[in-house]
Amino acid sequence: RRLLHLLSDPPLKRTQQPKARQAGAVRNIQHAVAAAAAAAAAVAAAIAMRHALRWWKRPRLALLNPVVPTSAYSLSVAKMLRELCDAIDCRVAIHEVDVASSPFDSALIEHFDGFIIPGSVASAYDKATYPWTSHLEATIRRLHARGRPMLGICYGHQIISQALGGRVEHNSAGLQAARCEFDVTALGASLGLGDGTAALQYHHNDCVTRLPPCAANLGCSASCPAHASALFASPTTSRMAVSRGVPADPPIGITLQGHPEFSTPTGAAILLDILHGEEGGAERYGDSARDADGRTAAQAHKITRAVMGLLWPKAFAE
Repeated sequence: RRLLHLLSDPPLKRTQQPKARQAGAVRNIQHAVAAAAAAAAAVAAAIAMRHALRWWKRPRLALLNPVVPTSAYSLSVAKMLRELCDAIDCRVAIHEVDVASSPFDSALIEHFDGFIIPGSVASAYDKATYPWTSHLEATIRRLHARGRPMLGICYGHQIISQALGGRVEHNSAGLQAARCEFDVTALGASLGLGDGTAALQYHHNDCVTRLPPCAANLGCSASCPAHASALFASPTTSRMAVSRGVPADPPIGITLQGHPEFSTPTGAAILLDILHGEEGGAERYGDSARDADGRTAAQAHKITRAVMGLLWPKAFAE
Protein backbone atom coordinates (compact mmCIF):
# COMPACT_ATOMS: atom_id res chain seq x y z
CA ARG A 1 0.00 0.00 0.00
CA ARG A 2 2.82 2.40 0.75
CA LEU A 3 4.40 1.67 -2.59
CA LEU A 4 1.07 2.36 -4.37
CA HIS A 5 0.74 5.61 -2.37
CA LEU A 6 4.18 6.76 -3.39
CA LEU A 7 3.56 5.84 -7.00
CA SER A 8 0.23 7.71 -7.01
CA ASP A 9 1.74 10.90 -5.43
CA PRO A 10 3.56 12.97 -8.04
CA PRO A 11 7.17 13.88 -7.07
CA LEU A 12 6.50 17.63 -7.40
CA LYS A 13 3.54 17.48 -5.02
CA ARG A 14 5.54 15.44 -2.51
CA THR A 15 8.31 18.02 -2.45
CA GLN A 16 5.92 21.00 -2.30
CA GLN A 17 3.85 19.83 0.69
CA PRO A 18 6.62 20.12 3.35
CA LYS A 19 7.71 23.46 1.93
CA ALA A 20 4.14 24.77 1.98
CA ARG A 21 3.68 23.64 5.58
CA GLN A 22 7.01 25.23 6.55
CA ALA A 23 6.10 28.53 4.87
CA GLY A 24 2.73 28.52 6.64
CA ALA A 25 4.41 27.92 9.97
CA VAL A 26 6.82 30.80 9.34
CA ARG A 27 3.91 33.09 8.46
CA ASN A 28 2.09 32.06 11.62
CA ILE A 29 5.17 32.83 13.70
CA GLN A 30 5.59 36.19 11.98
CA HIS A 31 1.94 37.07 12.67
CA ALA A 32 2.33 36.04 16.31
CA VAL A 33 5.49 38.13 16.71
CA ALA A 34 3.80 41.13 15.07
CA ALA A 35 0.74 40.74 17.33
CA ALA A 36 2.96 40.48 20.42
CA ALA A 37 4.93 43.57 19.36
CA ALA A 38 1.69 45.49 18.78
CA ALA A 39 0.38 44.45 22.20
CA ALA A 40 3.66 45.46 23.86
CA ALA A 41 3.57 48.82 22.07
CA ALA A 42 -0.02 49.35 23.22
CA VAL A 43 0.93 48.56 26.83
CA ALA A 44 3.97 50.87 26.62
CA ALA A 45 1.81 53.65 25.17
CA ALA A 46 -0.76 53.18 27.94
CA ILE A 47 1.96 53.34 30.60
CA ALA A 48 3.47 56.43 28.98
CA MET A 49 0.03 58.05 28.82
CA ARG A 50 -0.60 57.24 32.47
CA HIS A 51 2.72 58.78 33.47
CA ALA A 52 2.01 61.81 31.27
CA LEU A 53 -1.41 62.27 32.84
CA ARG A 54 0.05 61.90 36.34
CA TRP A 55 2.65 64.53 35.49
CA TRP A 56 0.03 66.80 33.95
CA LYS A 57 -2.12 66.49 37.07
CA ARG A 58 0.78 67.31 39.38
CA PRO A 59 0.27 70.53 41.32
CA ARG A 60 2.50 73.28 39.92
CA LEU A 61 4.32 75.01 42.76
CA ALA A 62 6.33 78.21 42.48
CA LEU A 63 9.42 78.23 44.68
CA LEU A 64 9.82 81.92 45.54
CA ASN A 65 13.52 81.74 46.29
CA PRO A 66 15.43 84.94 47.14
CA VAL A 67 18.62 83.69 45.53
CA VAL A 68 21.89 84.75 47.14
CA PRO A 69 24.71 83.68 44.76
CA THR A 70 27.18 83.09 47.62
CA SER A 71 24.81 80.79 49.54
CA ALA A 72 25.09 77.06 48.85
CA TYR A 73 21.69 76.58 50.47
CA SER A 74 20.07 79.16 48.22
CA LEU A 75 21.54 77.55 45.12
CA SER A 76 20.55 74.01 46.15
CA VAL A 77 17.18 74.37 47.87
CA ALA A 78 15.14 73.41 44.78
CA LYS A 79 17.10 70.15 44.52
CA MET A 80 16.59 69.48 48.24
CA LEU A 81 12.85 69.98 48.00
CA ARG A 82 12.57 67.69 44.98
CA GLU A 83 14.54 65.00 46.84
CA LEU A 84 12.22 65.41 49.83
CA CYS A 85 9.09 65.11 47.70
CA ASP A 86 10.48 62.05 45.92
CA ALA A 87 11.22 60.41 49.28
CA ILE A 88 7.55 60.61 50.32
CA ASP A 89 6.13 59.97 46.83
CA CYS A 90 4.70 63.48 46.67
CA ARG A 91 4.16 64.29 43.00
CA VAL A 92 4.55 68.03 42.45
CA ALA A 93 6.25 70.14 39.80
CA ILE A 94 8.49 72.76 41.41
CA HIS A 95 9.35 75.86 39.37
CA GLU A 96 12.00 78.11 40.88
CA VAL A 97 11.56 81.88 40.71
CA ASP A 98 14.31 84.24 41.87
CA VAL A 99 12.45 86.94 43.82
CA ALA A 100 15.65 88.74 44.84
CA SER A 101 16.53 89.82 41.31
CA SER A 102 13.02 91.04 40.44
CA PRO A 103 9.55 91.11 42.06
CA PHE A 104 7.24 88.19 41.36
CA ASP A 105 4.77 89.04 38.60
CA SER A 106 1.33 88.97 40.24
CA ALA A 107 -0.20 88.16 36.85
CA LEU A 108 1.38 84.68 37.20
CA ILE A 109 -0.33 83.88 40.51
CA GLU A 110 -3.13 81.93 38.87
CA HIS A 111 -0.63 79.91 36.82
CA PHE A 112 0.44 78.02 39.95
CA ASP A 113 -1.37 75.78 42.40
CA GLY A 114 0.67 77.01 45.33
CA PHE A 115 3.82 78.68 46.56
CA ILE A 116 6.83 77.74 48.68
CA ILE A 117 9.11 80.29 50.33
CA PRO A 118 12.27 78.54 51.56
CA GLY A 119 15.05 79.45 53.96
CA SER A 120 17.54 82.23 53.30
CA VAL A 121 20.63 83.85 54.79
CA ALA A 122 18.57 87.08 54.89
CA SER A 123 16.86 88.47 57.95
CA ALA A 124 13.20 89.30 57.45
CA TYR A 125 13.52 92.60 59.32
CA ASP A 126 16.73 93.77 57.57
CA LYS A 127 15.17 95.60 54.64
CA ALA A 128 18.17 97.90 54.23
CA THR A 129 20.46 95.00 53.34
CA TYR A 130 17.78 93.06 51.48
CA PRO A 131 15.59 95.64 49.65
CA TRP A 132 13.59 92.94 47.86
CA THR A 133 11.97 92.07 51.23
CA SER A 134 9.19 94.65 50.77
CA HIS A 135 8.27 93.27 47.32
CA LEU A 136 8.15 89.73 48.72
CA GLU A 137 5.93 90.84 51.60
CA ALA A 138 3.52 92.47 49.13
CA THR A 139 3.40 89.21 47.14
CA ILE A 140 2.65 87.24 50.32
CA ARG A 141 -0.24 89.55 51.19
CA ARG A 142 -1.68 89.15 47.68
CA LEU A 143 -1.38 85.36 47.89
CA HIS A 144 -3.10 85.28 51.27
CA ALA A 145 -5.88 87.59 50.10
CA ARG A 146 -6.57 85.25 47.18
CA GLY A 147 -6.46 82.16 49.36
CA ARG A 148 -3.51 80.64 47.50
CA PRO A 149 -1.81 77.77 49.39
CA MET A 150 1.59 78.69 50.84
CA LEU A 151 4.36 76.77 52.57
CA GLY A 152 7.03 78.72 54.44
CA ILE A 153 10.28 77.17 55.66
CA CYS A 154 12.57 78.92 58.18
CA TYR A 155 13.00 82.34 56.56
CA GLY A 156 9.74 81.63 54.73
CA HIS A 157 8.04 81.00 58.09
CA GLN A 158 9.38 84.33 59.34
CA ILE A 159 8.72 86.53 56.30
CA ILE A 160 5.15 85.19 55.90
CA SER A 161 4.46 85.91 59.56
CA GLN A 162 5.93 89.39 59.32
CA ALA A 163 4.08 90.23 56.08
CA LEU A 164 0.71 89.27 57.62
CA GLY A 165 1.16 91.24 60.84
CA GLY A 166 3.42 89.13 63.06
CA ARG A 167 6.80 90.00 64.54
CA VAL A 168 10.26 88.57 63.82
CA GLU A 169 13.25 89.25 66.05
CA HIS A 170 16.74 87.99 66.75
CA ASN A 171 16.43 84.88 68.89
CA SER A 172 17.57 85.69 72.43
CA ALA A 173 18.36 81.99 72.92
CA GLY A 174 21.00 82.21 70.20
CA LEU A 175 21.66 79.86 67.30
CA GLN A 176 19.36 76.86 66.98
CA ALA A 177 21.03 74.20 64.85
CA ALA A 178 20.77 70.52 63.87
CA ARG A 179 18.05 68.42 65.55
CA CYS A 180 15.65 70.47 67.69
CA GLU A 181 12.47 69.24 69.35
CA PHE A 182 9.28 71.16 69.98
CA ASP A 183 5.96 70.56 71.72
CA VAL A 184 3.10 70.03 69.29
CA THR A 185 -0.12 71.87 70.11
CA ALA A 186 -3.52 70.17 70.01
CA LEU A 187 -4.21 71.82 66.66
CA GLY A 188 -0.80 70.73 65.36
CA ALA A 189 -1.53 67.15 66.38
CA SER A 190 -4.91 67.23 64.60
CA LEU A 191 -3.13 68.40 61.42
CA GLY A 192 -0.66 65.51 61.52
CA LEU A 193 2.52 67.09 62.89
CA GLY A 194 2.79 64.48 65.63
CA ASP A 195 1.66 63.73 69.16
CA GLY A 196 3.48 65.23 72.10
CA THR A 197 6.77 66.29 70.58
CA ALA A 198 8.22 66.48 67.08
CA ALA A 199 11.68 67.26 65.70
CA LEU A 200 13.32 68.63 62.57
CA GLN A 201 16.77 69.80 61.53
CA TYR A 202 17.31 73.53 62.14
CA HIS A 203 19.64 76.41 61.48
CA HIS A 204 18.40 79.87 62.44
CA ASN A 205 19.27 82.92 64.52
CA ASP A 206 15.92 84.72 64.20
CA CYS A 207 12.49 83.57 65.29
CA VAL A 208 8.84 84.57 65.16
CA THR A 209 8.02 86.13 68.52
CA ARG A 210 4.42 86.94 67.61
CA LEU A 211 2.29 85.21 65.02
CA PRO A 212 -0.05 87.23 62.79
CA PRO A 213 -3.75 87.33 63.76
CA CYS A 214 -4.70 84.94 60.94
CA ALA A 215 -2.23 82.26 62.13
CA ALA A 216 -2.54 79.54 64.77
CA ASN A 217 0.45 78.12 66.63
CA LEU A 218 1.19 74.45 65.89
CA GLY A 219 4.31 74.01 68.02
CA CYS A 220 6.53 75.76 70.56
CA SER A 221 9.55 75.33 72.81
CA ALA A 222 11.41 77.27 75.49
CA SER A 223 13.85 78.62 72.87
CA CYS A 224 11.30 79.39 70.14
CA PRO A 225 7.68 80.41 70.78
CA ALA A 226 6.42 79.48 67.30
CA HIS A 227 7.97 76.46 65.56
CA ALA A 228 5.09 76.08 63.13
CA SER A 229 1.85 77.79 62.23
CA ALA A 230 -1.32 77.28 60.24
CA LEU A 231 -2.60 80.20 58.16
CA PHE A 232 -6.33 80.83 57.86
CA ALA A 233 -8.42 83.29 55.89
CA SER A 234 -9.22 85.46 58.90
CA PRO A 235 -8.41 85.92 62.59
CA THR A 236 -11.86 84.58 63.47
CA THR A 237 -11.24 81.33 61.59
CA SER A 238 -7.87 81.02 63.29
CA ARG A 239 -9.30 81.52 66.78
CA MET A 240 -12.05 78.98 66.12
CA ALA A 241 -9.50 76.40 64.98
CA VAL A 242 -7.46 76.92 68.15
CA SER A 243 -10.47 76.75 70.48
CA ARG A 244 -11.81 73.58 68.85
CA GLY A 245 -8.44 71.95 68.33
CA VAL A 246 -9.60 71.01 64.83
CA PRO A 247 -10.09 73.49 61.95
CA ALA A 248 -13.49 73.71 60.29
CA ASP A 249 -11.70 73.96 56.95
CA PRO A 250 -8.13 73.05 55.95
CA PRO A 251 -5.61 75.87 56.45
CA ILE A 252 -4.55 77.85 53.39
CA GLY A 253 -0.95 77.87 54.50
CA ILE A 254 1.56 76.13 56.77
CA THR A 255 4.85 77.56 58.01
CA LEU A 256 7.73 75.70 59.65
CA GLN A 257 10.72 77.14 61.48
CA GLY A 258 12.60 73.87 60.93
CA HIS A 259 14.07 72.54 57.70
CA PRO A 260 12.52 69.22 56.58
CA GLU A 261 14.65 69.50 53.40
CA PHE A 262 17.83 69.12 55.51
CA SER A 263 16.78 65.47 55.92
CA THR A 264 17.74 64.67 52.32
CA PRO A 265 21.15 63.63 50.91
CA THR A 266 21.80 67.10 49.48
CA GLY A 267 20.31 68.86 52.51
CA ALA A 268 22.39 66.91 55.04
CA ALA A 269 25.58 67.76 53.15
CA ILE A 270 24.61 71.45 52.99
CA LEU A 271 23.82 71.57 56.72
CA LEU A 272 27.15 69.95 57.62
CA ASP A 273 28.99 72.43 55.38
CA ILE A 274 27.22 75.31 57.13
CA LEU A 275 28.16 73.92 60.55
CA HIS A 276 31.78 73.38 59.52
CA GLY A 277 31.92 77.06 58.59
CA GLU A 278 31.01 78.10 62.12
CA GLU A 279 33.45 77.97 65.01
CA GLY A 280 32.76 74.81 66.99
CA GLY A 281 29.66 74.09 64.93
CA ALA A 282 30.72 70.71 63.59
CA GLU A 283 31.86 69.49 67.02
CA ARG A 284 28.73 70.67 68.78
CA TYR A 285 26.08 69.77 66.24
CA GLY A 286 27.73 67.36 63.77
CA ASP A 287 26.42 64.06 65.18
CA SER A 288 22.90 65.42 65.49
CA ALA A 289 23.00 66.80 61.94
CA ARG A 290 24.19 63.46 60.51
CA ASP A 291 21.09 61.74 61.95
CA ALA A 292 22.74 58.31 61.82
CA ASP A 293 19.67 56.50 63.19
CA GLY A 294 17.32 58.30 60.78
CA ARG A 295 14.91 59.42 63.52
CA THR A 296 14.85 63.05 62.43
CA ALA A 297 14.46 62.11 58.77
CA ALA A 298 11.48 59.90 59.63
CA GLN A 299 9.79 62.79 61.43
CA ALA A 300 10.66 65.18 58.58
CA HIS A 301 8.98 62.82 56.14
CA LYS A 302 5.91 62.48 58.37
CA ILE A 303 5.54 66.23 58.83
CA THR A 304 6.12 66.99 55.15
CA ARG A 305 3.61 64.35 54.08
CA ALA A 306 1.01 65.84 56.41
CA VAL A 307 1.68 69.42 55.30
CA MET A 308 1.73 68.68 51.58
CA GLY A 309 -1.40 66.57 51.94
CA LEU A 310 -3.22 69.46 53.61
CA LEU A 311 -2.17 72.06 51.05
CA TRP A 312 -2.03 69.97 47.84
CA PRO A 313 -3.90 66.65 48.31
CA LYS A 314 -3.71 65.93 44.57
CA ALA A 315 0.05 65.48 44.98
CA PHE A 316 -0.72 62.05 46.48
CA ALA A 317 -3.60 61.06 44.21
CA GLU A 318 -3.15 58.10 41.86
